[in-house]
Amino acid sequence: MSVKQVSPHVHVETAYLGSNNSIIVGTDGVALVDTPHKPTDAQAWRRVVDGFGATRFVVNTDHHPDHTIGNFWMGGEVVSHRGTRDRLLRDAPTEEYLRDLFEVIDPDAVDLLPSYSVRVPEVVFQDRLDLHLGDVHLELRFQPGHTANSLLAYLPQDGVIFTGDIVCESSLPSFQDCRLWDWFDAIDAVESYDFDVLVPGHGEVTDRTAVERYRQWGRDVAGEVAAAIDAGQTLEQACDEIRFEDLIHVGNEDYTGYPDPLIEMFQRNSIARIYHDLSERPELAR
Repeated sequence: MSVKQVSPHVHVETAYLGSNNSIIVGTDGVALVDTPHKPTDAQAWRRVVDGFGATRFVVNTDHHPDHTIGNFWMGGEVVSHRGTRDRLLRDAPTEEYLRDLFEVIDPDAVDLLPSYSVRVPEVVFQDRLDLHLGDVHLELRFQPGHTANSLLAYLPQDGVIFTGDIVCESSLPSFQDCRLWDWFDAIDAVESYDFDVLVPGHGEVTDRTAVERYRQWGRDVAGEVAAAIDAGQTLEQACDEIRFEDLIHVGNEDYTGYPDPLIEMFQRNSIARIYHDLSERPELAR
């Protein structure tokens, strides 16, 4: 665990497998942005969070398991875009999926499954919502991008933006739940904010320089798929041949990563999504 203070009110943990996890400390309690993926990390994170004060809000930037599994162990009210609640009610990971995953990434969590349940957001919004913590307030904005229900969180007092997987510092995330036009529009939306500190969905805390780098990574993989379409490759051929670097789901010296078949599924689904979107709107290749 390596919690770092990145502004007067914000502390961030970037060392877990899964999403980055943030603590925003105000005079009237604490807000969290996303929660740990591994249950054992979530339990440890709760102890850290409680040291900063009572949790009032837990913000989920999207519905994916690496942002939401830890909700179960946190205090306060869970807040998200209404689409995130809908997805968790409709498409939450099954116990079988979680058991198979935890056996690889978090074996000690398998015994926790009988008592675990998906905790869906209790507070939802459609377009915008402000959360007040005394001397600071967090501005939430619906911004489809990485998913159809992604959001941006912005702390104007500190000039900090929390992008979720709309921007990642380490590598590209999965494209499987996005539309390509939303993906690039969301990056533009991030640039429109006045910020000095960017807390990405994955990777190290960064600044504005990460936005163009991330956009270019997206352009590169979209360009590969566009070239495959122009060359007459079928969807299956493109999914077989095109890959982008994934430093989000793989393991490192600190933790075990996802099983290879699951990473392969993310890659294939991502290339398929881009292929379909470029076939629908070829001008996006430019």
